[in-house]
Amino acid sequence: MQGKFDFDKYPHKAGHRGVRTSISAAEDINKHLSRIKKMVLLELSKVYPKGLTGTEIADKTKRSILSIRPRTTELKILGLIIDTEETKKNDAGKPEIIYKLRNLDVIDDYGLSKD
Repeated sequence: MQGKFDFDKYPHKAGHRGVRTSISAAEDINKHLSRIKKMVLLELSKVYPKGLTGTEIADKTKRSILSIRPRTTELKILGLIIDTEETKKNDAGKPEIIYKLRNLDVIDDYGLSKD
């Protein structure tokens, strides 16, 4: 139904491919999902109005890129962060999207403090 959110589904919860290992990984990350999303938002707020790549966020939060990259996708779908349309090469020489906060109000709306 349009206009209603199903908070038990992606992007509010981690998605999976229907494979038992993927389901297990999604269930495990869902325990920490809100905290990781907040960590991403806080790191982006520290550099606002500039942005960071997923690898840079992973380095700053000391989290695996495999935990951070899906959160950036979810936060983008939720409209909290945006793709700057710019990229930066990672250590492997591959281009990565640079994300930034939609605006600083996101921090207040999400109940976060930069301090």
